[in-house]
Amino acid sequence: MKLLQSLDTERGVDLNLSLADDLRVPKREIAAEVSFLFNAEQPMECLFYLNLYTPRRSGEESLADFLNSQWSFFPLRERSSREFFIVHVNQVMLVTEALPAPAPAGRSLRLFMQNGAELELRTVEPRHAWRARPIDLLNDEERFVTLSRGDAVLVHVNKRHIARVEGI
Repeated sequence: MKLLQSLDTERGVDLNLSLADDLRVPKREIAAEVSFLFNAEQPMECLFYLNLYTPRRSGEESLADFLNSQWSFFPLRERSSREFFIVHVNQVMLVTEALPAPAPAGRSLRLFMQNGAELELRTVEPRHAWRARPIDLLNDEERFVTLSRGDAVLVHVNKRHIARVEGI
């Protein structure tokens, strides 16, 4: 901790305490394309700031961990303007994240979103045999379901905005 002190001969001693650097939590910056409910036709390139650890499992926090956290509001940064803003999780329809390698492809699903959009995606999570059905994936407690587009891209879909699913 650094203590900053400056002397002012007219007023006496002024003591300022700077804890900004000591309280800063290190984060990883991840770029992803976000489709918001208020402007679904024009996805926005945003930066997410993820922790270097996650309380849910060992290792770094993933984008799926971040989106499925208990927080109702979270900060984002627009990639082009570098402006920060705070958004409610229910305003996020889907988040598209590029991967360094293709995700393992599972069962093909067609999602019909409430705004009329149709998505052709595949399941990616390895699941226990008794919980491997797509309906189990869609009915678990997580807010977002993580699926694959098949080309090294993960799509995190907010289940609140799914109207219908085919291929189950």
